[in-house]
Amino acid sequence: MTKLMSICAAGALALSLCGIAFAADEKTPGQPATPADESKQDQEYLAALKKCEGMQDAAKQKCIDQAKQKYNRM
Repeated sequence: MTKLMSICAAGALALSLCGIAFAADEKTPGQPATPADESKQDQEYLAALKKCEGMQDAAKQKCIDQAKQKYNRM
């Protein structure tokens, strides 16, 4: 039983250290925008696309293309 507890403890320790390594790897110094900025930009982009829904054919496609270009989604 003691051997099993040691193995479980070692496994838990290894998994927790992997989690720390992944968390440290997520944020790199060269990232241009914060997640909050990206979320706001995503919401603005989706609002722009929603405005295009009521349009027809070529006008709708042009509206979508303009939204993609404005929010760098090409």
